[in-house]
Amino acid sequence: MKMRELFRLFIFSVIFLINFLASAQKPEIKRIDPQFWWHNLETRDLQLCVYGTNVAACEVKMKTPGLAVKDIQKLANPNYLMVYIDLQNFHSKEFLLDFVFEGKTKTITYALQTLQKLPHQIEASDFVYLVFPDRFSNGDPKNDVIKTMKETTCYRDSFGSRHGGDLQGVINHLDYFQDLGVSTLWLNPTLVNDQYAYSYHGYALTDHYLIDPRFGSNQTYKKLGDELHKRGMKLMMDMVSNHIGSQHWMMLDMPDPSFVNQWPEFTRTNYRAATHFDPYASNYDKRKMVDGWFDTQMPDVNEKTPWVATYLMQSYLWWINYAGVDAFRIDTYSYNDYAFMDQCLAYIQREYPDFYSTGEIWEQGGVLNMAYFTENNSYKKSPASSHLTGAKDFQLYWAILEGLNNKPEWDKGLAKIYSILTHDGLYNNPNLNLTFLDNHDLNRFYTDIKEDFAKWKIGMGIMLTMRGVPSIYYGTEILQTNAMPRKNDGQIRMDFPGGWPTDSINKFVASGRTAQENEAYNFIKKFAKLRKDNEAFNTGKLMQFTPEGNTYVYFRYTNTECFMVAVNRGEKEEVLDTKRMQERLTDFVKGVDHVSNEEITNLVKINLAPNSIRIIELSK
Repeated sequence: MKMRELFRLFIFSVIFLINFLASAQKPEIKRIDPQFWWHNLETRDLQLCVYGTNVAACEVKMKTPGLAVKDIQKLANPNYLMVYIDLQNFHSKEFLLDFVFEGKTKTITYALQTLQKLPHQIEASDFVYLVFPDRFSNGDPKNDVIKTMKETTCYRDSFGSRHGGDLQGVINHLDYFQDLGVSTLWLNPTLVNDQYAYSYHGYALTDHYLIDPRFGSNQTYKKLGDELHKRGMKLMMDMVSNHIGSQHWMMLDMPDPSFVNQWPEFTRTNYRAATHFDPYASNYDKRKMVDGWFDTQMPDVNEKTPWVATYLMQSYLWWINYAGVDAFRIDTYSYNDYAFMDQCLAYIQREYPDFYSTGEIWEQGGVLNMAYFTENNSYKKSPASSHLTGAKDFQLYWAILEGLNNKPEWDKGLAKIYSILTHDGLYNNPNLNLTFLDNHDLNRFYTDIKEDFAKWKIGMGIMLTMRGVPSIYYGTEILQTNAMPRKNDGQIRMDFPGGWPTDSINKFVASGRTAQENEAYNFIKKFAKLRKDNEAFNTGKLMQFTPEGNTYVYFRYTNTECFMVAVNRGEKEEVLDTKRMQERLTDFVKGVDHVSNEEITNLVKINLAPNSIRIIELSK
């Protein structure tokens, strides 16, 4: 008998034993997911995941007139029951379900709310700020340690331990974000991670409907969304659909073998996103990419199982409706089942047609590796549909680093930026890609460019004037760095100085920052505002000119606005001859460089200082 068959036989034997032992137990309902719903959604079908001791032994009846139980699904584990309700033409605040066992009835009241829909849309005019919650600010020291959870330490001097940052700490600094020009906050995952170790990072969730109590509560997360909306700001949620934590409550009482992808022995994904579109890929490699586990402590969810898919989709829509989430950053997007992600985002966009989603597609190999997964892309062999708005633009990130760290050559240095942009035709709308220079998985940008402030300005200047939705990682605005060589991820997730009451230095205020840190902060603030205030950077077009020598030039423009961005990566001053750029300079006679505030009266030849960027607003 093959190993896989033996493994399945073992699993089903265990489930049979559980069924046998549970068959005589009195049912006890412990939870129903989702805990409440809304009666005025476009999608009228509702799946209730009922969990508790031997709940499958119950007969379920609808007690509320005008409504019926559409279907009931029993899983291998009798502690689970899936109840399906069709809410078509039902608009009351609740309905009643009877659970009958051996002639005795328990009535459950299920609440339905009225949803006041808000617009949820991210645009190129937005400026996203990534917060790592545990390392940003401690607003409530009382929740640093929860004794009932598996990890009960909080040591700020440990890279892998929790440090105590929380949602209240984020709320306390909304003025800071707004002053910087931030329009959207993206928080690394805040759902509960009740793992034994490394729970601080949030990517091994153990409950889809619960904020980690060490960050706050569901109500605190909703408060954050409400406070952002009052300021005209937005909330981006880090959505993790591919995997869960090994201590997820369903893993501790497995509902069914089809809940997670099973292998005869631990099998890790091959991390090869290209297997999705490789015309020569083996079925084994394709399956290993999607169904293999991301890590030993991160079981791979089987999104092809219908009840699992519905459970996930409903949880995402629940958070959008409950907390006013405006967008999703989707973790490890290419590791998910493609058909499920298409179904999931279509499900959300049925309620919110303009809902923004950006997928993490961290894959070397060129633009196709990202564009393939985005909506309406031009790669003819891609699946018929995709509802992913844009990609996290790793390709442009690598190109900008190449442009800053290597000398210009025919196909290197600045030419890499030019080359990557030439492939933008593969996207339906590259202006909705999320651009960045560092994040929670990468070296700090200032570290990667060897703490060269001139290069920092060039990189930030390019990102804040380039197509796409720009984002920065917390601390980038104060030139935060990490040790090199980097030994662990904790070194790129250091505490924000001033986020803890005991901190001796407070970088949230100008007086706590050095002169150079204030210059960096004000640079971002200035160009975030310039971007927001000018349509050329939002709905405008981009035209680039082939790099020549140490220089690279591109324009952002509309019918009424035009900005010229000129970069010199050489060690000497360059005089830029603009003859070849006349198609963009026609009718313009002068400009102002927003980097130096210099008035420019001669557009025929423009001086470029060594290792510099000029962002020139042209005028007639």
